[in-house]
Amino acid sequence: MRAAHCLAALACFTSCASAPAASSDASADTAPVDSRGSRYCEVLVGTIGASTVHIDVYSTEGLNECPDAAWAAIDTTAIKTQFAADLVILNGPRYWTLDSLAGSALQDTTVQTLGGIAMRKAGAIDVPSSDVMAMSKPYLQHTIHRNSAFHFWANTLVYELVDPAGHVYDMQSFSVQNHAQTLANLPNLGASLTLPTGWTFRTRPLPAELVLTALGGDATVVQDDWGNTYSLAQ
Repeated sequence: MRAAHCLAALACFTSCASAPAASSDASADTAPVDSRGSRYCEVLVGTIGASTVHIDVYSTEGLNECPDAAWAAIDTTAIKTQFAADLVILNGPRYWTLDSLAGSALQDTTVQTLGGIAMRKAGAIDVPSSDVMAMSKPYLQHTIHRNSAFHFWANTLVYELVDPAGHVYDMQSFSVQNHAQTLANLPNLGASLTLPTGWTFRTRPLPAELVLTALGGDATVVQDDWGNTYSLAQ
């Protein structure tokens, strides 16, 4: 049960976190140019080691929008057998709240079928087991290694968390795995979140384009208690 909890804790942080991998020679971006509102799902295939959790992340991005019936019918036990994995965790459906993602390449462009859904390997992550447990808690900062730029166009809405120190985190994707959400109701999300003391949620139109670039390959990410993921604005 501890191992299952560890892998599940990573689910909301894998999107755009693991690609491009150092060994990747693929050039396809994992999100389309016009990404806002685009739906995708991920399957996390995990191997538990003595001190680390290795995760291969498979994504529907660029192939399909993760049909409801097929996603609901996925047999994680069959996928465990398919990959000789220790654990399989479903992450999604999710929707992008950014407008374009650049510089994030698929680790492997080979199309594979997982539970009847076409997916490609977006990347892989190795995380110390001691670090994974902390990732299950919302509103905690985590460092993710990635080389990518998130673009939010001028005059579009952004959905932000602000911590007690005044740091601003912009939502990159929202999850409908446990709560019904749409782009249309995100401006009112703050009323539904259980925000820690000193934290606020806000929605604002951008006066100019916002670009969030991982500095030195590192990005700071937080998750709210509805499973939505945010990146620190630099």
